[in-house]
Amino acid sequence: MLALRNLPIKTKLIAMMMLSASIGIFVMAIVISINEAITMRHDIEAELATLAKVIGSRSTGSLAFNDPRTAIENLNALAIKKDIVYAAIYQEEGALFAEYKANPGNSSLQQQDTSWLTRILQFVSSGNFVGTIEVSNAIYFENKPIGTVQIRSDMTHFIMKMLRSLSWVVITLLACFALSFAVSARLHKLISTPILDLQNVTSTLAKDDDYSVRIPNFSSDELGNLIDSFNAMLEQIEIRDQQLAKYSKHLEGLVDERTDELTEANNRRIQWLENMAKFLKHELKNASIGVKSSLELIERRSQQPSINTYLERAKKSLNYMNILLASVSNASSLEAMIYKEPLKPVNLADIVQSQIDEYKLSYPQSQFIGDIDLHLNVLGNEDRLRQLLDNLVNNAIEHSHLHTPITVNLLNNSGIVELSVINEGIKLPDDKDKIFDLFVSLRDAGHWKSDNLGLGLYLVKLIAEGHGGSVQASDLINKEGAIFTVRIPAIA
Repeated sequence: MLALRNLPIKTKLIAMMMLSASIGIFVMAIVISINEAITMRHDIEAELATLAKVIGSRSTGSLAFNDPRTAIENLNALAIKKDIVYAAIYQEEGALFAEYKANPGNSSLQQQDTSWLTRILQFVSSGNFVGTIEVSNAIYFENKPIGTVQIRSDMTHFIMKMLRSLSWVVITLLACFALSFAVSARLHKLISTPILDLQNVTSTLAKDDDYSVRIPNFSSDELGNLIDSFNAMLEQIEIRDQQLAKYSKHLEGLVDERTDELTEANNRRIQWLENMAKFLKHELKNASIGVKSSLELIERRSQQPSINTYLERAKKSLNYMNILLASVSNASSLEAMIYKEPLKPVNLADIVQSQIDEYKLSYPQSQFIGDIDLHLNVLGNEDRLRQLLDNLVNNAIEHSHLHTPITVNLLNNSGIVELSVINEGIKLPDDKDKIFDLFVSLRDAGHWKSDNLGLGLYLVKLIAEGHGGSVQASDLINKEGAIFTVRIPAIA
């Protein structure tokens, strides 16, 4: 059975039908041959018994009148039967009265030709169909036994008949096998053709992805029902594909339309920021000039010490207003530039490592630890990535405790490059998402006193999103501090 497993279905069907038919025909041939052999032996025994009765009947007078010569003549009449090798008449007391012996050369040639069959019969029948057949018949005179006739025949005649019979059996078997093969070669198509059609259609589907093909069905049996079900499934898939294609086209149109709207809205927002920054810069600059000149005149003309306090306060307010104008201008121009700058493959590991080396020289009071994976490439702008890391490190230095290290990690996490800056220090606020908004510094409420306008983390967010990534802030575990993580898609 294992040998048929990998054969084509056509060969399997023919082999199964031929095997089933061959087993039946072969068993039937064996049964017929055995029955023929038994019948032929019984016929030979019956024939010999009849001859013994005839010889006994004709030899009754010879025994009664002690005439062995006539008895021998009666026995010699058996010479016409080539398979009788010995015959004898015995008196009642068992003494030999007359005998007949056949010429040993009559059947030697036949015995030699059939020796192979004799060995086969001797093997399968334990000797029942080989050797000799011997029959005896009593001779009566006036209802009293006066002797016995014994006839012995060899199996030559039997074997010759069996040879002829087996020859016809073999010829019949071969004819039946040929007929079975011819019928199997025709009938297998009733099963193999629908299955092969199904295989061809599935191959076409896998290759061309065309669900419009159908399998022709010419039967109403189980295979026909299977083909109808498969065709119905293909029809449903084809309808769903058409609907999906229609929906996909519709969604593509909606996405394009929405993308155009968002792009236009973003451009309007950026344009508004640029115009607002220019307007504020122009108007407030004019106002600041007047305030600055007035303060200078007051300072030159007034020598009262109490006025110096108010003058210093006015100068600080004026300085903060100038810083505010510069920040608004930088933020609006940077947001407009980021989405217009070209991106190219860069090795972020080299950038981070070179920046850490510069930080160690620029900030000798701080300790920097770098854990960097080599050869991490991203699609980006090298200057903007350096600006992103500078802002994260400056934020970490500003909010870290003294004598605590600042750790910079760079690794590849399933195709995403993760840049993390870790510091121990001021705890992050509860609302961590707002920390990346413009002009927000939740960890320093008095930012106007320290010139911290929350612009650094806002720029980090802009640069990360401009590179197709994101930024996230989280608290350190088991200690106070913060982790800022930037994620950017990696490229090969």
